Order: sequence, then C-alpha cells, then structure tokens
Amino acid sequence: MTTLDRTTRETGRAGLSLSGLAGRALSLAYRAMKMRSERAALQALPDFLLKDIGISRSQIEYSVRYRQFDTDE
Repeated sequence: MTTLDRTTRETGRAGLSLSGLAGRALSLAYRAMKMRSERAALQALPDFLLKDIGISRSQIEYSVRYRQFDTDE
C-alpha cells in the first residue's frame, strides 16, 4: 500500500464527523500504547537476542516506529 493510498483511505474513513474523530483518536491512542509496549519488550531483551533479530539497541526506537521487523498484529 502506498502512502497516497493509505492517506486517502484514512481520510475517507475518519471524515469530519464527531464519531470519525473519536475513532481516529482512539486508534492513535491504541497505536501509541502498542508502540510503548513493543519498545519496552525490546529494551528488556539482552544484546545477543537483539542481534539475532537483526537490530542493535540504538535502533530500537526506529524499528518500533517504522516497523522494520515482523510482529504479530
């Protein structure tokens, strides 16, 4: 999915209605909570396991934010 497709889909789905805005706010809050828990889980791993995954400790923030590793969603 391209960025343009995603933007079009998200804009069309949320709309400007109150329920659309509330749904979008809940979605963003859920995403932030999930990113925080993923970041904490990766920070808790020892360096040798991070190396097995293919990231270093300094890349955790970037990896969580931009989803460069496979996770079960």
